[in-house]
Amino acid sequence: MKIKKFCLGAPVLLAASVSHAQSSVTLFGTLDDGITYTNNQGGGHNIQMSNGGRGSSRWGFRGVEDLGDGMTTTFVLEGGFDPNTGKMGNGSREFGRQAYVGLDSHFGSIRLGRQYDVVSDSLIGLTSAAKFGGVMTAHAGDVDNVWGDYSFSNMVKYVSPNFRGLQGSAMLTLGGVAGNFSQGRGEGANLTYTTPSFKVALAALKLNNPATSLYDATATPVANTTFTNPITNPIYSGYVSARTYQVLGAGANYVFGGLSVGAVYTNTQYQDVIKTSSTPFSGTARFNNVDANFSYRFTPSILAGAAYDYTRGESANYSQVNIGAEYDLSKRTLFYAIGAWQHASGTDSTGHAAVAALAFISPSSTSNQLALRVGIRHSF
Repeated sequence: MKIKKFCLGAPVLLAASVSHAQSSVTLFGTLDDGITYTNNQGGGHNIQMSNGGRGSSRWGFRGVEDLGDGMTTTFVLEGGFDPNTGKMGNGSREFGRQAYVGLDSHFGSIRLGRQYDVVSDSLIGLTSAAKFGGVMTAHAGDVDNVWGDYSFSNMVKYVSPNFRGLQGSAMLTLGGVAGNFSQGRGEGANLTYTTPSFKVALAALKLNNPATSLYDATATPVANTTFTNPITNPIYSGYVSARTYQVLGAGANYVFGGLSVGAVYTNTQYQDVIKTSSTPFSGTARFNNVDANFSYRFTPSILAGAAYDYTRGESANYSQVNIGAEYDLSKRTLFYAIGAWQHASGTDSTGHAAVAALAFISPSSTSNQLALRVGIRHSF
């Protein structure tokens, strides 16, 4: 929806509309809802409504003002919500996904505010989750945040111009703690090279105090004390008290006709984890993940894909098989069907026998979990 002018009849507002004739505001959004069957959630099977099967439901505004000489002011306000309850997502923030203002020019873009991080920016499109599987098929627990479950507050991001397919970006998040510049600070960078048939990407991210700066814990963890853990997924909940969170990633994708073949590797580290009441581990915990996927568009309306995802954790391993298909009713509406099976082995982050725990589904009581989802997605 393009809103070229706002005019309520008052002369002052009319004059403002005319003087900003080169400005525009776009209202956009997505509604995604479906039904999921899971064979085991805490010991029993479940059938439930599931928001955001192929990507969270959201709405927002994009705006641009032409300043002349190739320079524009831009902004994005984007919030998530659950269509089944009407509740806001992203920690109940009104614009919890993105809320930034920026300046674009021939020299690139600078953006200030809450945004997605550079790892998700560059790698998400290469994964099976983005191509056909959605959040349920994200890497184990989305421990590397490639799916972008968590946005970053207080960010300054620079995005370079695109030079013959080569583009990079860099980010800095500010903790805002007086006398302690390192508290909550994060930095990262990525580099991508894109052609019509091939894309390769590299990304790196480091963030201090992830419990509060990323996962919205109410207080910074203190060794050997009570810590209210905001994360319930046992794949990594025991590592949330880390002093530093780091992700390194690389990926590539090749398209030939209707066939798309991709692979993504990430190394995630929770460094200097401190022992608390809810995080029994101490030291550094590492996750290495490999996502190999392919999809094929049989017709302009029909796409299907499959993937194998393997995560080697600090003391547990997770194998996952993903399948998915979609039927496009139009450019903005599609039906989808997704299946995911995960097998866990070893000892999880909480010190217990590892159980399967597909992303955003309650953990199984055993080492295996199977989930099947069907839904509809509409964008505007």
